[in-house]
Amino acid sequence: MCFACRGQHYRLGAAASDDGVNWQRLDAVMGLGPSGQDWESEMICYPALFWHRQRLWLAYNGNGYGMTGFGLAVWDGDLPL
Repeated sequence: MCFACRGQHYRLGAAASDDGVNWQRLDAVMGLGPSGQDWESEMICYPALFWHRQRLWLAYNGNGYGMTGFGLAVWDGDLPL
């Protein structure tokens, strides 16, 4: 799962679970930080994970809660589960 983490600026967090009770944080593995692009330099928030054609995609908002648009990321490689 992906989720928004509050702080000085919103960031994305990630976690995985085999049983839905015990979770392992995967923030560092997922690499979900701001890219330095103008539209997502301050915050990234409101993530939505979805599968499409056997690939895991992530849609998310950037600065201003998505005022200037949203981003799409595709997981490339084995899932860290």
